[in-house]
Amino acid sequence: MTITTTPVVPASTEAGTTRFGETTVQGPARIHAALNKVTHPVRVDPILVGAGILSWIAFAVITKTVSDSSRLPLRDLTAVRSTTTFTAVVGVVVAAIWVVLWGLTAVPGRVGARAARRVSHGAAWLLGAGVWALFWEISTAKTDVLETPYFTAPQEIFSRLWTYKGILAESLGNSLQLLAAGFAVGLLAGLVTGLAIGWWQAANYWVHPILMFLGPVPTLAWVPIIFVLFPSTYAGAVFLIAVSVWFPITVLTRAGIVSVPRSYFDVAQTLGAKSWFLVLRVSLPAALPSIFTGAFMALGSSFVSLTVAENFGVNSGLGWYLNWQKGWGDFPAMYAGIVVLVGVCGVLLTLLFRLRTWVLRWEKELTRW
Repeated sequence: MTITTTPVVPASTEAGTTRFGETTVQGPARIHAALNKVTHPVRVDPILVGAGILSWIAFAVITKTVSDSSRLPLRDLTAVRSTTTFTAVVGVVVAAIWVVLWGLTAVPGRVGARAARRVSHGAAWLLGAGVWALFWEISTAKTDVLETPYFTAPQEIFSRLWTYKGILAESLGNSLQLLAAGFAVGLLAGLVTGLAIGWWQAANYWVHPILMFLGPVPTLAWVPIIFVLFPSTYAGAVFLIAVSVWFPITVLTRAGIVSVPRSYFDVAQTLGAKSWFLVLRVSLPAALPSIFTGAFMALGSSFVSLTVAENFGVNSGLGWYLNWQKGWGDFPAMYAGIVVLVGVCGVLLTLLFRLRTWVLRWEKELTRW
């Protein structure tokens, strides 16, 4: 007797399915979406980008061609006219840079993809900044609606930046030196304190309540103690910055240590890890995301403490410069110092973000940044 077997016919043999009709993980739609993301990574809005470029061109044209207000005081009018051409050139340069970036988006490959990401991400900011620059120029230099001295034209800020470039450069260098010293001391103290109270219960019992009471104390409240306890005002300024850095670093380091999953320690102990290995090679690396969050908060608060610290016995620095110009009533020069301070803070925050991206590159696919 002959037995005849019928072969099993697969339910579907199309791309993206198995022999028995089960959908694969990389189905056709997902593969198409991945390929489309590679070939067309970002879509640029031409209307938004074009409007942003035109806003900066309009800023340059109005700055150069429209007459300045006759109601401006003579000193302000002189400063505005001396830097009008330079301010208009700034607007043209910004527009030209974005025209070049927009053109690079058509280049195939990695260069075009990176340019498309930059243009798509910054187009709204380009338009917003251009509209703000137009409003600023028209409401100050051209119409004097926002009256001097409390409001000043962008040309006056450029003029003061050039006039006081030597003092600003020296003040910036001294401020960065003071900031680095205070931030380093506060960072080290915060890491040690946060690691101790996050790992040892006895340290948490005694130190954590003190932290909760002393940490939120404003920087100015420490000034009387500084004059009594510290041998020099520079050491006291370093202490003020260190205290403002110490509190957020400590709190976020402790939070990161406490939130480490217990399974990490179980696996490490199973492989023979000792206590110090668990502290330095398990707890601390796992707490790095929280530590970086504390560093971002600490950097912002350290700049606030810097401006306060440099008003007490420090003879140079951006905080000293701002207080000096305010005392003379030179508001455009004071605003120029604020521009430098904001720019330095933005650069340092950007560098800290880049450092976080490099150190925590293993986490980028696990969380949304």
